[in-house]
Amino acid sequence: MKKLKPLIDALSAKPVNAPHGWDEREIKGIFASDLISDILIADGEDILLLTSLLSNQVLRTAEVIGASAVVLVNRQHVPIALSKAAAKQGIPLFHTPLPKYESCVCLGRLMEPV
Repeated sequence: MKKLKPLIDALSAKPVNAPHGWDEREIKGIFASDLISDILIADGEDILLLTSLLSNQVLRTAEVIGASAVVLVNRQHVPIALSKAAAKQGIPLFHTPLPKYESCVCLGRLMEPV
């Protein structure tokens, strides 16, 4: 398991919603998808979800699967409605300009056992 903060830092991700204690959350794995149906079958809680989806539905889905945080890839800006929804649900939400593939490679290296 890894702390969330170093993973977010590695992606140069900016916070959209960073509730108190977000940086201490533990991450067991990374899951990347743009299909809600695929996200719903993600195995286990405490994952970091990477997606380019910008609907509130992705936050509800993250909540259902027990994701610790969501990172929106390929993004410079995030819609205000999505930011408000993340704050209302208490889900840490970040955005990175990196594409999904590069984000996965970067995080994969960090998640490898030492």
